Amino acid sequence: MFKKAINMAAVICATNLGGLARAEDPKAEFQALHDAYLAKFQPLTVKSNQAWWDASISGKDEDFKKRKEAENALVELHSDAATFARIKALREGGKITDPLQRRMLDALYRNFLPYQADAELSKRIVALSADVDQIFNTHRSKVDGKELTENEVRDILADSKDTKLVEKAWKGYMEVGAKVEGKLKELVKLRNQVASKLGFKNYFALQMEIQELNEADLFKTFDELDAVTHKPFADLKKEIDAGMAARFGIPADQLRPWHTGDLFFQEAPKLAAVDLDEVFKSTDPVKLAADYYKGVGMPIEDVLARSDLYEKPGKSPHAFCTNINRADDVRVLGNVKPNARWMDTVLHELGHAVYDKLIAKDVPFVIHEPAHILTTEAVAMLFGSLSKNEEFLTKAVTLPPEQAAEFLAAARQSLRAEKLIFSRWTQVMLRFEHGMYGNPDQDLGKLWWDLKKRYQLLNPPEDTSRPDYGAKMHIVSTPVYYHNYMLGELMAAQMHHYLAKAIIKVDDPRKTAFLGSKPAGDYLRKEVFEPGNRQPWNDLIQKATGEPLTARHFAEIYVQ
Repeated sequence: MFKKAINMAAVICATNLGGLARAEDPKAEFQALHDAYLAKFQPLTVKSNQAWWDASISGKDEDFKKRKEAENALVELHSDAATFARIKALREGGKITDPLQRRMLDALYRNFLPYQADAELSKRIVALSADVDQIFNTHRSKVDGKELTENEVRDILADSKDTKLVEKAWKGYMEVGAKVEGKLKELVKLRNQVASKLGFKNYFALQMEIQELNEADLFKTFDELDAVTHKPFADLKKEIDAGMAARFGIPADQLRPWHTGDLFFQEAPKLAAVDLDEVFKSTDPVKLAADYYKGVGMPIEDVLARSDLYEKPGKSPHAFCTNINRADDVRVLGNVKPNARWMDTVLHELGHAVYDKLIAKDVPFVIHEPAHILTTEAVAMLFGSLSKNEEFLTKAVTLPPEQAAEFLAAARQSLRAEKLIFSRWTQVMLRFEHGMYGNPDQDLGKLWWDLKKRYQLLNPPEDTSRPDYGAKMHIVSTPVYYHNYMLGELMAAQMHHYLAKAIIKVDDPRKTAFLGSKPAGDYLRKEVFEPGNRQPWNDLIQKATGEPLTARHFAEIYVQ
């Protein structure tokens, strides 16, 4: 699940932005440069996003060809060295002092920076990325002569008691890693070449600059999170192992990654005696989510009308939200089923959607987007987590009174496990990508399974040389992104705490889902959504919650 960031794409006009006459007044020069850029950037962005959407829906060669063409056009636009030199000079000159113009100038700088190395390198990266996405879209797991969708594989892993069957299903899905291995390794080296040409030690370091993150601070945060979650997770893992050993009828030391109930052990298995899927099997997750968002004053029927929410051949098996025109054309792609996982996912993706939809109309196009990847992930995770919240389950899903206590206890247990497990999984992703871009020629299979053993306490499969890491789509197609999910989790807990205490006036944040609370919706609209990218993410968090980003509230709500 992710918020699809803007794609670099489409056919550009012949006018060179760098050829614009320079103005004596830096503000006037910036405005002229911005206006000329916007005249190209805006239509190309819309065309690129539409091409991405079409390819994700169909999986067809012709649609992926159009996507590549669209992305290459934006590569051409942002490869203009003369324009970048002017942007950089204006940015470093310090004479653009208006906060809005300064923020727009920063946005232009980050748009152009990755494409200043070599346009042909960037185009090769675009082509490889599209090829890989098409492989993921069309991959089906072969199990006992049948081709299974990702949903079907996940059902086997979640429910089967047959140890041989779950192994086949897990390995069948992981075969996509072998399919993309060559292209992934080429992508890593090409991305590192781009970063090196731009003066960065590798692609990971380049992404830290583009994402406005400090690498040392990021790892400090994850080290602190590791310390807070290590023991609680180890205790939880013993409980999970005991349950899985009993389920499969094997000793705990024989458990392997396919015995976790999930492809990557990023989601919690079914721990309780009752199954939360039972809560949602007779519901429509899309309607429940639509009713919820309407209740907090953020109706999303228009988004749903443009979305593509159910399985079909060739379609991406995942879920994402995209804003085609950075205005009123917000859409969600999904493969919805009536179960707990998809209830979470629908609420999550529609969280991205309301953020995009409710950015104030007067926010200029180049910064008409969330303040950061982590802020939109925070909103999505805040809402997704409500699928296991007591108020949501009792009042929105309307659990039968005789079942409520048992299911609520299971939901609390599941949500805590989910957050602990996810925090450990993001440790693997962050440290794997850091290691991979730092040394792409090392044994990546060994690195992957060493990290999964250390942070997830998993026994590796018999063959650790397999490119199982390549089966995680984000590593291939959305590189150096995943840490933002965990930063988003921290911000989500921080917002949840603030909403409960300051807006809803509830002592225990875990007791409220803000159901039907227009004040909660108004707070998010005004303090988080409407500003768009007018200010850096850390300034937005400080202003919205009264404190900088901290892991304290995550620990209070989910760990302690």
